[in-house]
Amino acid sequence: MKRRELLKTALASSVGLVGMSALKPLYASDAMMIKAEPMYDVPVTKVTDSCYYILAKDPEPTPENHAFFNNPGFVVTSEGVVVIDTGSSVQIGEMVLRQIKTVTDKPVVMVINTHYHGDHFLGNHAFVSAYPDVPIYAHPAAIEKIKSDGGDFWYGFMQRNSNNAITGTVVTLPNKTFKGGETIKVGDKTLKIHQFGVAHTESDLIIEVVEDKVAFMGDTAMRRVANMADGSFVGTIDAMKKAQALNCDHYIVGHGVHDNVKVCQDMQAFCEAIYNNAEEYYEEGLSDFEMKPKIMADPFMKNVASQWPGYDKTLGVFISLAVAEVEENLF
Repeated sequence: MKRRELLKTALASSVGLVGMSALKPLYASDAMMIKAEPMYDVPVTKVTDSCYYILAKDPEPTPENHAFFNNPGFVVTSEGVVVIDTGSSVQIGEMVLRQIKTVTDKPVVMVINTHYHGDHFLGNHAFVSAYPDVPIYAHPAAIEKIKSDGGDFWYGFMQRNSNNAITGTVVTLPNKTFKGGETIKVGDKTLKIHQFGVAHTESDLIIEVVEDKVAFMGDTAMRRVANMADGSFVGTIDAMKKAQALNCDHYIVGHGVHDNVKVCQDMQAFCEAIYNNAEEYYEEGLSDFEMKPKIMADPFMKNVASQWPGYDKTLGVFISLAVAEVEENLF
């Protein structure tokens, strides 16, 4: 079945996926007529002559930013454009397409969703509309998560937090899989697909552009305290060690400004400061509440992580999750 037909099928069966507007439900019969206003343009950030991303300056979705808070990226090859993460809505995906056109007239020949959080896949709708046969890749676990409950959950999350700015978006599944370990040629570029285990989620893909010495990290690395509920501190520490061993010059993260290997080192140090301290204080019999001020006094937390978005609001949740992981790892 062609992707255009798949999208029509999705529209015809999408009451459960798109009927979650906080103002009024969006039903399949009017899915093509009701659509929120377009996303404003955000300029492209150039990393190399081939690798780019669109920087989201805000750390969370809001009505003002139309739920635009992650960094869609793309690689320009001699064959066409590879897009890495598509944003939180059809409107954002359309904006990404407009921005790609400011760099190249080449078509989009591949889309990769790095994991199943909605800011990384809900924009797929725009790419299937523009390129009906485009292959969309994700880890098999990501596809299953979106199918089971991720589509409903993330559509509703973005709608609520953006005041319905993503209305008209249809949850559009990836249709191809990367498990990690693949090396593929797209025109003049070599892409290595890495999967380093459970880090931010169990389905994280890291895309290395070999010729440019660039790694698109998804959300495995970031200077932001946001969401570890689907991930692992121990797994992230291991993933950051492996990411550093790639010896890339540039690491493009899902949230925040790209950097060199230091962004992976900082993410590793952050997870070590929380998990290793939680493990030590757990042995001493402290509760997560009692651990918090002690962990906040850790030099890295005090001098570095305390400046990250979400630190004050979310650190306590991270510590509780670390304690749960410590307990799980005892058995």
